[in-house]
Amino acid sequence: MHAMPSFERLPMPIGYFRLILRAFGSSPERRAAVLAGTGVSEDALRVSTTEITLFQQLQQIANVEALVGEDWVLTPALRGVEVHGALAVAVLAAPDLGAAMAALVRLGAINAPYSRWRIARQARTLRIDFEIAVALDAARWRPLVEVGLIGIHALLTALLGRAPVEAVFTLACPAPAHAAGLAAALGGVTQYAAPFNGVTMPLEWADIASPFADPLLFAAITAGLSAALQRLTAPVALRGRVERLLAAMPDGRIAAPSVARQLGVSPRTLVRRLGEAGTSYRALLDNELRGRAERLLAGGGLSHAMIAERLGYEDATSFSRACRRWFRG
Repeated sequence: MHAMPSFERLPMPIGYFRLILRAFGSSPERRAAVLAGTGVSEDALRVSTTEITLFQQLQQIANVEALVGEDWVLTPALRGVEVHGALAVAVLAAPDLGAAMAALVRLGAINAPYSRWRIARQARTLRIDFEIAVALDAARWRPLVEVGLIGIHALLTALLGRAPVEAVFTLACPAPAHAAGLAAALGGVTQYAAPFNGVTMPLEWADIASPFADPLLFAAITAGLSAALQRLTAPVALRGRVERLLAAMPDGRIAAPSVARQLGVSPRTLVRRLGEAGTSYRALLDNELRGRAERLLAGGGLSHAMIAERLGYEDATSFSRACRRWFRG
């Protein structure tokens, strides 16, 4: 049995999982179909602090696509601002649309830990990029981006008081069969096979005051979300997440920049946070390789050269040196 790819072990909030289940699990049979293979129990669904993994979210999406088709993202139940929870409240409470988009970029990973967001002010436009920071093929990441873009559309509509018809929504994938439906849902212009996932809007929108502006609420909720985001990258928490990723990696080894990308932090932050936790990426990787080496050596049936290859060593000699360091005495 192959190990689950490391990126699929990324923790996810359970809110979207519950919403999708409510939208498509209208009968006991359909509910069972939406939950099939996810490993999420009914008891877990009733606990507000439950987290799931990206694998479980992707499995649920695959179940819904099998049940109703790839255009499931267009269901009205998933298109309101309220489905995005506290993040939507923070965006709407910002003083103006520019600050709202900046808050979305800064805090978007709370709802989508697999993503990285960027904002760019250009001569006449304000651009939001929504990058999937894990190694998924287009068929698997496209619905994640579609949900994100539909959410941005709902937020812009609320902030503007009208449909954002001047906005251009872009997806870095081929057009799916439901492209016309998504274009209708997003309004304005929708482009596929683009260089980035995101939305581009007129720069003058940045100065539009939010009708929901609330300085005290904005300060309080952004502080709370920032603290939650920091907990995801806190030294001890980050160490555990790195260890889980390493434990789930396939044969070979994964480089530190790739781990940082999958965890949604910069390589420099990864180094600093692990240092604050009293370790380093090299030490954690070495510990994982040692454990694997012990299991493979104890299992028998594999030569040193074969084990060296499975652990990502250049040759058996390098692996033998590592064994002497690990197991001497």
